Amino acid sequence: MAALCIQIDVLAQNPLSLEEAVSKSLANNFQIELAQMQVEIAENNNSWGQTNALPTIGLSGAYNNNVSDQSQNPTAFIKEKLISNGVQYGASLNWTMFDGFGMFASKRQLELLEEQSEGNASLVVENTVQGVVLAYYNALVQHEKLDVLEEVITLSRDRLAYMQVKQEMGAATTFEILQFDNAIIADSSNFLLQQLALNNAMRNLNLFMAEDLETAWDLTTSMVAPELNYDLASIWGEVKNNNQAMRNQMVNSLLAEQDLRLAKAGMFPVIGFAAGINDSQSTFRAGELEGDGKTLNYFGNFTLNFNLFNGGKTRRAIQNAHIREEMATISIDDLSKRTESELRNTFNLYEAQRDIYEMTAKNVQNLKLSLDIAAERFNNGVISSFDYRSIQVAYLNAAMQRIESMNNLLSTHTNLVRLRGGLVKVN
Repeated sequence: MAALCIQIDVLAQNPLSLEEAVSKSLANNFQIELAQMQVEIAENNNSWGQTNALPTIGLSGAYNNNVSDQSQNPTAFIKEKLISNGVQYGASLNWTMFDGFGMFASKRQLELLEEQSEGNASLVVENTVQGVVLAYYNALVQHEKLDVLEEVITLSRDRLAYMQVKQEMGAATTFEILQFDNAIIADSSNFLLQQLALNNAMRNLNLFMAEDLETAWDLTTSMVAPELNYDLASIWGEVKNNNQAMRNQMVNSLLAEQDLRLAKAGMFPVIGFAAGINDSQSTFRAGELEGDGKTLNYFGNFTLNFNLFNGGKTRRAIQNAHIREEMATISIDDLSKRTESELRNTFNLYEAQRDIYEMTAKNVQNLKLSLDIAAERFNNGVISSFDYRSIQVAYLNAAMQRIESMNNLLSTHTNLVRLRGGLVKVN
Protein backbone atom coordinates (compact mmCIF):
# COMPACT_ATOMS: atom_id res chain seq x y z
CA MET A 1 0.00 0.00 0.00
CA ALA A 2 2.92 2.37 0.49
CA ALA A 3 3.67 2.26 -3.21
CA LEU A 4 0.03 3.02 -3.99
CA CYS A 5 0.01 6.10 -1.80
CA ILE A 6 3.22 7.33 -3.40
CA GLN A 7 1.65 6.99 -6.86
CA ILE A 8 -1.35 9.06 -5.79
CA ASP A 9 0.92 11.84 -4.54
CA VAL A 10 2.74 11.89 -7.90
CA LEU A 11 -0.54 12.27 -9.79
CA ALA A 12 -1.47 15.30 -7.69
CA GLN A 13 1.47 17.53 -8.55
CA ASN A 14 -0.05 19.99 -11.07
CA PRO A 15 -3.26 21.87 -10.17
CA LEU A 16 -5.88 22.02 -12.94
CA SER A 17 -9.38 23.49 -12.78
CA LEU A 18 -12.17 22.68 -15.21
CA GLU A 19 -11.94 26.18 -16.70
CA GLU A 20 -8.21 25.75 -17.26
CA ALA A 21 -8.76 22.38 -18.90
CA VAL A 22 -11.29 23.92 -21.29
CA SER A 23 -8.93 26.82 -22.07
CA LYS A 24 -6.07 24.42 -22.80
CA SER A 25 -8.24 22.36 -25.13
CA LEU A 26 -9.44 25.45 -27.01
CA ALA A 27 -5.87 26.69 -27.41
CA ASN A 28 -4.16 23.41 -28.30
CA ASN A 29 -6.68 20.94 -29.71
CA PHE A 30 -5.64 19.82 -33.20
CA GLN A 31 -9.18 19.46 -34.55
CA ILE A 32 -9.94 23.07 -33.61
CA GLU A 33 -6.78 24.25 -35.39
CA LEU A 34 -7.81 22.41 -38.56
CA ALA A 35 -11.33 23.88 -38.38
CA GLN A 36 -9.91 27.40 -38.01
CA MET A 37 -7.76 26.85 -41.10
CA GLN A 38 -10.91 25.92 -43.04
CA VAL A 39 -12.46 29.20 -41.88
CA GLU A 40 -9.41 31.12 -43.15
CA ILE A 41 -9.77 29.48 -46.56
CA ALA A 42 -13.45 30.44 -46.72
CA GLU A 43 -12.59 34.02 -45.71
CA ASN A 44 -10.00 34.23 -48.49
CA ASN A 45 -12.52 32.95 -51.03
CA ASN A 46 -15.22 35.42 -49.98
CA SER A 47 -14.29 38.08 -52.50
CA TRP A 48 -15.84 39.65 -55.58
CA GLY A 49 -12.76 38.45 -57.41
CA GLN A 50 -14.07 34.87 -57.05
CA THR A 51 -17.19 35.80 -59.04
CA ASN A 52 -17.66 37.14 -62.58
CA ALA A 53 -18.36 40.66 -61.30
CA LEU A 54 -14.88 42.10 -61.84
CA PRO A 55 -13.09 42.49 -65.18
CA THR A 56 -9.99 40.53 -66.09
CA ILE A 57 -7.00 42.40 -67.48
CA GLY A 58 -4.13 40.74 -69.25
CA LEU A 59 -0.83 41.75 -70.82
CA SER A 60 0.93 39.92 -73.63
CA GLY A 61 4.26 40.27 -75.41
CA ALA A 62 6.37 38.42 -77.93
CA TYR A 63 9.73 38.82 -79.65
CA ASN A 64 10.11 36.96 -82.95
CA ASN A 65 13.24 36.22 -85.01
CA ASN A 66 13.04 34.50 -88.39
CA VAL A 67 15.81 33.66 -90.87
CA SER A 68 15.13 32.12 -94.29
CA ASP A 69 18.20 31.47 -96.45
CA GLN A 70 17.06 31.42 -100.14
CA SER A 71 20.51 32.08 -101.61
CA GLN A 72 20.90 28.48 -102.83
CA ASN A 73 17.31 28.09 -103.97
CA PRO A 74 17.15 28.43 -107.80
CA THR A 75 13.39 28.73 -107.75
CA ALA A 76 13.32 31.64 -105.29
CA PHE A 77 12.33 35.08 -106.56
CA ILE A 78 14.81 36.71 -104.19
CA LYS A 79 17.97 34.68 -103.82
CA GLU A 80 19.11 36.21 -100.56
CA LYS A 81 19.11 35.48 -96.86
CA LEU A 82 15.80 36.84 -95.55
CA ILE A 83 15.92 38.12 -91.95
CA SER A 84 12.94 39.46 -90.04
CA ASN A 85 12.62 40.62 -86.46
CA GLY A 86 9.47 41.66 -84.69
CA VAL A 87 8.20 42.81 -81.32
CA GLN A 88 4.55 42.48 -80.31
CA TYR A 89 2.87 43.60 -77.13
CA GLY A 90 -0.64 44.32 -76.08
CA ALA A 91 -3.24 44.58 -73.33
CA SER A 92 -6.75 43.19 -73.09
CA LEU A 93 -9.79 43.66 -70.86
CA ASN A 94 -12.76 41.31 -70.55
CA TRP A 95 -15.76 42.11 -68.39
CA THR A 96 -19.02 40.29 -67.91
CA MET A 97 -21.43 43.15 -67.33
CA PHE A 98 -24.57 41.05 -66.79
CA ASP A 99 -25.05 37.31 -66.32
CA GLY A 100 -28.59 37.06 -65.03
CA PHE A 101 -27.56 38.24 -61.53
CA GLY A 102 -25.49 35.09 -61.16
CA MET A 103 -22.49 37.08 -59.92
CA PHE A 104 -24.52 38.42 -56.99
CA ALA A 105 -25.76 34.93 -56.17
CA SER A 106 -22.17 33.71 -56.29
CA LYS A 107 -21.03 36.43 -53.88
CA ARG A 108 -23.85 35.61 -51.48
CA GLN A 109 -22.94 31.95 -51.78
CA LEU A 110 -19.33 32.73 -50.81
CA GLU A 111 -20.57 34.68 -47.78
CA LEU A 112 -22.72 31.72 -46.74
CA LEU A 113 -19.83 29.30 -47.26
CA GLU A 114 -17.74 31.43 -44.92
CA GLU A 115 -20.59 31.39 -42.40
CA GLN A 116 -20.89 27.64 -42.87
CA SER A 117 -17.17 27.18 -42.14
CA GLU A 118 -17.50 29.29 -39.03
CA GLY A 119 -20.51 27.22 -37.96
CA ASN A 120 -18.61 23.99 -38.53
CA ALA A 121 -15.69 25.38 -36.52
CA SER A 122 -18.09 26.32 -33.72
CA LEU A 123 -19.45 22.78 -33.78
CA VAL A 124 -15.92 21.40 -33.46
CA VAL A 125 -15.29 23.76 -30.55
CA GLU A 126 -18.59 22.72 -28.96
CA ASN A 127 -17.79 19.02 -29.28
CA THR A 128 -14.29 19.60 -27.93
CA VAL A 129 -15.57 21.54 -24.93
CA GLN A 130 -18.14 18.84 -24.19
CA GLY A 131 -15.49 16.17 -24.56
CA VAL A 132 -12.99 17.83 -22.22
CA VAL A 133 -15.72 18.58 -19.64
CA LEU A 134 -16.84 14.94 -19.63
CA ALA A 135 -13.21 13.75 -19.56
CA TYR A 136 -12.52 16.02 -16.59
CA TYR A 137 -15.59 14.74 -14.73
CA ASN A 138 -14.63 11.14 -15.53
CA ALA A 139 -11.17 11.69 -14.05
CA LEU A 140 -12.80 13.15 -10.95
CA VAL A 141 -15.12 10.14 -10.73
CA GLN A 142 -12.23 7.68 -10.94
CA HIS A 143 -10.33 9.64 -8.29
CA GLU A 144 -13.30 9.68 -5.91
CA LYS A 145 -13.77 5.95 -6.37
CA LEU A 146 -10.11 5.50 -5.50
CA ASP A 147 -10.62 7.57 -2.34
CA VAL A 148 -13.60 5.41 -1.30
CA LEU A 149 -11.59 2.23 -1.74
CA GLU A 150 -8.73 3.73 0.24
CA GLU A 151 -11.17 4.65 3.01
CA VAL A 152 -12.58 1.11 3.14
CA ILE A 153 -9.09 -0.43 3.15
CA THR A 154 -8.09 1.87 6.02
CA LEU A 155 -11.16 0.76 8.01
CA SER A 156 -10.33 -2.89 7.37
CA ARG A 157 -6.72 -2.34 8.44
CA ASP A 158 -7.90 -0.72 11.65
CA ARG A 159 -10.21 -3.65 12.35
CA LEU A 160 -7.41 -6.11 11.53
CA ALA A 161 -5.03 -4.37 13.92
CA TYR A 162 -7.74 -4.39 16.58
CA MET A 163 -8.38 -8.12 16.09
CA GLN A 164 -4.66 -8.90 16.24
CA VAL A 165 -4.50 -7.21 19.62
CA LYS A 166 -7.52 -9.23 20.79
CA GLN A 167 -5.88 -12.42 19.51
CA GLU A 168 -2.83 -11.72 21.61
CA MET A 169 -5.18 -11.41 24.57
CA GLY A 170 -6.90 -14.69 23.63
CA ALA A 171 -10.22 -12.97 22.73
CA ALA A 172 -10.13 -13.46 18.93
CA THR A 173 -9.65 -16.42 16.63
CA THR A 174 -7.45 -16.85 13.57
CA PHE A 175 -10.60 -17.35 11.50
CA GLU A 176 -11.84 -13.84 12.36
CA ILE A 177 -8.45 -12.32 11.51
CA LEU A 178 -8.44 -14.11 8.16
CA GLN A 179 -11.81 -12.53 7.34
CA PHE A 180 -10.36 -9.03 7.61
CA ASP A 181 -7.12 -10.02 5.88
CA ASN A 182 -9.07 -11.43 2.93
CA ALA A 183 -11.19 -8.28 2.79
CA ILE A 184 -8.04 -6.14 2.60
CA ILE A 185 -6.66 -8.31 -0.21
CA ALA A 186 -9.91 -8.07 -2.21
CA ASP A 187 -10.20 -4.32 -1.73
CA SER A 188 -6.52 -3.80 -2.54
CA SER A 189 -6.95 -5.65 -5.84
CA ASN A 190 -9.88 -3.39 -6.67
CA PHE A 191 -7.73 -0.42 -5.64
CA LEU A 192 -5.05 -1.35 -8.18
CA LEU A 193 -7.62 -1.75 -10.95
CA GLN A 194 -9.19 1.55 -9.98
CA GLN A 195 -5.83 3.28 -10.14
CA LEU A 196 -5.41 2.00 -13.69
CA ALA A 197 -8.85 3.44 -14.53
CA LEU A 198 -7.75 6.79 -13.07
CA ASN A 199 -4.53 6.79 -15.11
CA ASN A 200 -6.48 6.03 -18.30
CA ALA A 201 -8.94 8.84 -17.52
CA MET A 202 -6.04 11.26 -17.05
CA ARG A 203 -4.54 10.25 -20.39
CA ASN A 204 -7.88 10.82 -22.11
CA LEU A 205 -8.07 14.29 -20.54
CA ASN A 206 -4.53 15.08 -21.73
CA LEU A 207 -5.50 13.96 -25.22
CA PHE A 208 -8.24 16.58 -25.40
CA MET A 209 -5.85 19.27 -24.15
CA ALA A 210 -3.05 18.15 -26.53
CA GLU A 211 -0.78 17.74 -23.50
CA ASP A 212 1.78 15.02 -22.90
CA LEU A 213 -0.25 11.90 -22.16
CA GLU A 214 1.60 11.17 -18.92
CA THR A 215 1.22 14.68 -17.47
CA ALA A 216 -0.25 14.42 -13.97
CA TRP A 217 -2.87 16.83 -12.64
CA ASP A 218 -4.44 17.72 -9.33
CA LEU A 219 -8.06 18.31 -10.34
CA THR A 220 -9.22 21.28 -8.25
CA THR A 221 -12.83 21.59 -9.45
CA SER A 222 -15.24 19.67 -7.24
CA MET A 223 -18.14 17.56 -8.45
CA VAL A 224 -21.24 19.51 -7.40
CA ALA A 225 -24.78 18.70 -8.46
CA PRO A 226 -25.80 21.51 -10.87
CA GLU A 227 -29.01 23.47 -10.52
CA LEU A 228 -31.27 23.88 -13.55
CA ASN A 229 -33.44 26.95 -13.01
CA TYR A 230 -35.30 26.73 -16.33
CA ASP A 231 -38.46 25.05 -17.49
CA LEU A 232 -38.67 22.98 -20.65
CA ALA A 233 -40.43 25.71 -22.69
CA SER A 234 -37.76 28.34 -22.00
CA ILE A 235 -34.96 25.90 -22.77
CA TRP A 236 -36.58 24.98 -26.10
CA GLY A 237 -36.65 28.69 -26.98
CA GLU A 238 -32.90 28.87 -26.37
CA VAL A 239 -32.33 25.71 -28.39
CA LYS A 240 -34.14 27.11 -31.44
CA ASN A 241 -32.07 30.30 -31.32
CA ASN A 242 -28.66 29.00 -30.24
CA ASN A 243 -28.32 25.31 -31.07
CA GLN A 244 -25.27 25.13 -33.34
CA ALA A 245 -26.44 22.15 -35.39
CA MET A 246 -29.75 23.86 -36.17
CA ARG A 247 -27.97 27.11 -37.07
CA ASN A 248 -25.68 25.21 -39.42
CA GLN A 249 -28.70 23.58 -41.08
CA MET A 250 -30.24 27.02 -41.63
CA VAL A 251 -27.09 28.08 -43.47
CA ASN A 252 -27.36 24.96 -45.63
CA SER A 253 -30.92 25.97 -46.51
CA LEU A 254 -29.77 29.45 -47.53
CA LEU A 255 -27.04 27.90 -49.68
CA ALA A 256 -29.71 25.84 -51.46
CA GLU A 257 -31.56 29.09 -52.22
CA GLN A 258 -28.43 30.56 -53.80
CA ASP A 259 -27.95 27.40 -55.87
CA LEU A 260 -31.44 28.00 -57.24
CA ARG A 261 -30.60 31.60 -58.10
CA LEU A 262 -27.45 30.48 -59.89
CA ALA A 263 -29.43 27.91 -61.87
CA LYS A 264 -32.03 30.53 -62.89
CA ALA A 265 -29.25 32.85 -64.06
CA GLY A 266 -28.79 30.50 -67.01
CA MET A 267 -32.18 31.66 -68.38
CA PHE A 268 -30.88 35.22 -68.94
CA PRO A 269 -28.58 36.61 -71.62
CA VAL A 270 -24.94 37.34 -70.85
CA ILE A 271 -23.68 40.79 -71.77
CA GLY A 272 -19.97 41.30 -71.95
CA PHE A 273 -17.47 43.93 -72.92
CA ALA A 274 -14.02 43.30 -74.36
CA ALA A 275 -11.33 45.88 -75.15
CA GLY A 276 -7.71 45.67 -76.11
CA ILE A 277 -4.72 47.19 -77.83
CA ASN A 278 -1.92 45.49 -79.75
CA ASP A 279 1.23 47.12 -81.04
CA SER A 280 3.76 45.38 -83.29
CA GLN A 281 7.07 46.58 -84.68
CA SER A 282 9.10 44.63 -87.25
CA THR A 283 12.33 44.83 -89.24
CA PHE A 284 12.93 43.09 -92.59
CA ARG A 285 16.24 42.62 -94.37
CA ALA A 286 17.02 40.82 -97.63
CA GLY A 287 20.49 41.48 -98.89
CA GLU A 288 20.78 45.21 -99.44
CA LEU A 289 17.05 45.70 -98.99
CA GLU A 290 15.98 46.73 -95.47
CA GLY A 291 12.81 48.18 -94.02
CA ASP A 292 10.92 48.79 -90.76
CA GLY A 293 7.18 48.48 -90.07
CA LYS A 294 4.77 49.30 -87.28
CA THR A 295 1.16 48.28 -86.71
CA LEU A 296 -1.23 49.50 -83.99
CA ASN A 297 -4.56 47.77 -83.42
CA TYR A 298 -7.15 48.56 -80.74
CA PHE A 299 -10.73 47.55 -80.24
CA GLY A 300 -13.71 47.80 -77.91
CA ASN A 301 -16.62 45.36 -78.38
CA PHE A 302 -19.88 44.55 -76.66
CA THR A 303 -21.13 40.97 -76.82
CA LEU A 304 -24.48 39.39 -76.09
CA ASN A 305 -24.89 35.66 -75.70
CA PHE A 306 -28.22 34.01 -75.11
CA ASN A 307 -28.64 30.28 -74.80
CA LEU A 308 -31.70 29.30 -76.85
CA PHE A 309 -31.37 25.55 -76.41
CA ASN A 310 -28.87 23.30 -74.67
CA GLY A 311 -30.80 20.06 -74.48
CA GLY A 312 -32.79 21.16 -71.45
CA LYS A 313 -29.75 21.32 -69.15
CA THR A 314 -30.70 24.71 -67.72
CA ARG A 315 -34.28 23.71 -66.92
CA ARG A 316 -33.14 20.44 -65.38
CA ALA A 317 -30.61 22.35 -63.28
CA ILE A 318 -33.42 24.64 -62.06
CA GLN A 319 -35.66 21.67 -61.25
CA ASN A 320 -32.85 19.96 -59.34
CA ALA A 321 -32.12 23.16 -57.44
CA HIS A 322 -35.82 23.40 -56.49
CA ILE A 323 -35.66 19.82 -55.19
CA ARG A 324 -32.50 20.53 -53.18
CA GLU A 325 -34.15 23.60 -51.69
CA GLU A 326 -37.15 21.50 -50.63
CA MET A 327 -34.77 18.88 -49.22
CA ALA A 328 -33.02 21.56 -47.16
CA THR A 329 -36.38 22.72 -45.78
CA ILE A 330 -37.35 19.15 -44.89
CA SER A 331 -33.96 18.64 -43.23
CA ILE A 332 -34.56 21.69 -41.04
CA ASP A 333 -37.97 20.39 -39.96
CA ASP A 334 -36.54 16.93 -39.35
CA LEU A 335 -33.62 18.25 -37.33
CA SER A 336 -35.94 20.49 -35.33
CA LYS A 337 -38.18 17.55 -34.42
CA ARG A 338 -35.26 15.30 -33.54
CA THR A 339 -33.61 18.04 -31.47
CA GLU A 340 -36.85 18.73 -29.61
CA SER A 341 -37.22 15.02 -28.91
CA GLU A 342 -33.62 14.81 -27.69
CA LEU A 343 -34.19 17.87 -25.49
CA ARG A 344 -37.32 16.42 -23.89
CA ASN A 345 -35.63 13.08 -23.27
CA THR A 346 -32.52 14.73 -21.86
CA PHE A 347 -34.54 17.10 -19.67
CA ASN A 348 -36.63 14.26 -18.24
CA LEU A 349 -33.51 12.18 -17.73
CA TYR A 350 -31.87 15.07 -15.88
CA GLU A 351 -34.84 15.43 -13.52
CA ALA A 352 -34.84 11.68 -12.81
CA GLN A 353 -31.08 11.56 -12.30
CA ARG A 354 -31.23 14.53 -9.92
CA ASP A 355 -33.74 12.64 -7.75
CA ILE A 356 -31.65 9.47 -7.98
CA TYR A 357 -28.55 11.34 -6.87
CA GLU A 358 -30.35 12.78 -3.85
CA MET A 359 -31.49 9.29 -2.87
CA THR A 360 -28.04 7.76 -3.33
CA ALA A 361 -26.45 10.56 -1.32
CA LYS A 362 -28.94 9.93 1.48
CA ASN A 363 -28.25 6.20 1.25
CA VAL A 364 -24.51 6.79 1.67
CA GLN A 365 -25.14 8.92 4.76
CA ASN A 366 -27.31 6.19 6.27
CA LEU A 367 -24.84 3.41 5.50
CA LYS A 368 -21.92 5.47 6.81
CA LEU A 369 -23.79 5.85 10.10
CA SER A 370 -24.61 2.13 10.01
CA LEU A 371 -20.94 1.34 9.44
CA ASP A 372 -19.90 3.46 12.44
CA ILE A 373 -22.50 1.72 14.60
CA ALA A 374 -21.41 -1.67 13.27
CA ALA A 375 -17.79 -0.91 14.15
CA GLU A 376 -18.82 -0.12 17.71
CA ARG A 377 -20.97 -3.24 17.98
CA PHE A 378 -18.22 -5.38 16.50
CA ASN A 379 -15.77 -4.06 19.06
CA ASN A 380 -18.26 -4.92 21.78
CA GLY A 381 -18.74 -8.43 20.38
CA VAL A 382 -22.42 -7.89 19.48
CA ILE A 383 -21.98 -8.70 15.74
CA SER A 384 -19.57 -10.99 13.91
CA SER A 385 -16.89 -10.15 11.39
CA PHE A 386 -19.24 -11.44 8.65
CA ASP A 387 -21.92 -8.93 9.66
CA TYR A 388 -19.41 -6.09 9.78
CA ARG A 389 -17.99 -6.97 6.34
CA SER A 390 -21.51 -7.15 4.89
CA ILE A 391 -22.26 -3.62 6.08
CA GLN A 392 -18.85 -2.46 4.87
CA VAL A 393 -19.50 -3.85 1.37
CA ALA A 394 -22.94 -2.24 1.34
CA TYR A 395 -21.35 1.12 2.19
CA LEU A 396 -18.72 0.64 -0.53
CA ASN A 397 -21.35 -0.16 -3.17
CA ALA A 398 -23.53 2.76 -2.10
CA ALA A 399 -20.60 5.17 -2.24
CA MET A 400 -19.70 3.95 -5.72
CA GLN A 401 -23.33 4.28 -6.80
CA ARG A 402 -23.47 7.85 -5.49
CA ILE A 403 -20.35 8.76 -7.48
CA GLU A 404 -21.76 7.20 -10.64
CA SER A 405 -25.12 8.97 -10.18
CA MET A 406 -23.27 12.28 -9.81
CA ASN A 407 -21.31 11.54 -12.99
CA ASN A 408 -24.53 10.72 -14.87
CA LEU A 409 -26.13 13.92 -13.61
CA LEU A 410 -23.18 16.07 -14.69
CA SER A 411 -23.03 14.35 -18.08
CA THR A 412 -26.73 14.95 -18.73
CA HIS A 413 -26.46 18.56 -17.57
CA THR A 414 -23.53 19.12 -19.94
CA ASN A 415 -25.61 17.71 -22.79
CA LEU A 416 -28.45 20.10 -21.91
CA VAL A 417 -26.04 23.03 -22.02
CA ARG A 418 -24.78 21.83 -25.41
CA LEU A 419 -28.33 21.61 -26.80
CA ARG A 420 -28.93 25.19 -25.67
CA GLY A 421 -25.79 26.33 -27.46
CA GLY A 422 -24.28 27.31 -24.13
CA LEU A 423 -20.97 25.46 -24.30
CA VAL A 424 -19.47 27.75 -26.95
CA LYS A 425 -21.23 30.86 -25.65
CA VAL A 426 -20.19 30.38 -22.04
CA ASN A 427 -16.69 29.08 -22.62
